[in-house]
Amino acid sequence: MVPGTYLWQSLALKQSVDGGIENSPGSIKSPHMAALLTLLMYIIHVALRLKETVRDQPKTGARMHIGQYGVGIIYYIVTPLAVVADAYCVPGWTMPPVWAALAGIALYIYASVHQWRCHHILYRLRSRAMIRQSIKHKYVVPDGDLFSLVSCPHFLCEILIYVSIWTAAGFQATTLIWTICWTVVNLGITARETQQWYRQKFGSEYPQSRKALVPYVW
Repeated sequence: MVPGTYLWQSLALKQSVDGGIENSPGSIKSPHMAALLTLLMYIIHVALRLKETVRDQPKTGARMHIGQYGVGIIYYIVTPLAVVADAYCVPGWTMPPVWAALAGIALYIYASVHQWRCHHILYRLRSRAMIRQSIKHKYVVPDGDLFSLVSCPHFLCEILIYVSIWTAAGFQATTLIWTICWTVVNLGITARETQQWYRQKFGSEYPQSRKALVPYVW
């Protein structure tokens, strides 16, 4: 349902752009193509996350607070609409430089691949614990991929994904700056709490050199 909604929004935007080009010979197509690229990257990200949530993540019976669920739904609906409004209402949007688009797409692929790997490392740990009833409630230190550097690499990749979308748009989407700020603050707090929990739970067994969110820094 969610990816379908965003796909409809992007198609509707494309029709509007095409219609505007036909009706206004002097109109510029470039800014709207930049918005379409931004929306396409965002839709792919949401679709992958939905697929992981529905099909890949082990069912544990855990529940999410209704407030968090509501904020999440609003966030994923408002963000693409805000990008569209930004592209149409904020003057000065142009086609992003080729280097920015390529750099953004490259960073997007890198972050998406590593986020997928880190998520599946966590999924496998949980699945093994559920299969072996004797260790059902035993926690294990995640290892592999970017877990060797930080405690929450999937959070780091989430931030990088939004930065990559902003980069691919030529650093023009003001709304994405606020999205990045929200994501950094929200996931930064959660990463710090996760890091503290790991160290309290595992003590000296937990790698002391492993940072919370930013490799070698924090």
